Amino acid sequence: MKVKDLMVTNLITVDARKSLEYALNLMHEHGIRRLPVLEGNMLLGIIVQHDIEIALRRPEVIPETPVEWVMTKSPLVTAPDAELADAVELLVAHKISALPVMESGKLVGILSEIDVLKLLADLLRKLEEPN
Repeated sequence: MKVKDLMVTNLITVDARKSLEYALNLMHEHGIRRLPVLEGNMLLGIIVQHDIEIALRRPEVIPETPVEWVMTKSPLVTAPDAELADAVELLVAHKISALPVMESGKLVGILSEIDVLKLLADLLRKLEEPN
């Protein structure tokens, strides 16, 4: 199975100069916990809800702080044609919750731990079905 078989392609992204408050509201609005961070069409990083919440507890960080100050810069990425097992191993080895999917320098999708867990649940159900 390939990454492209499971990745989400309907992407919600955030500009690096938008505020943490804007990013958090975008996450809540769409029911997601992470956003690829772009400058134009270029992937700069990824920001996770938990990182925003932790950052906002620090006295020097305010809701208007730009996303780029808190995001994970140069995140690990995968490709649509990569083996899904290899991508999952990257998630596990680096203890990360998602991988942006890049093709020819362009962000084309995202693979999250939730996508992988949904697949696992489907596979387990199929194993439990009587023959």
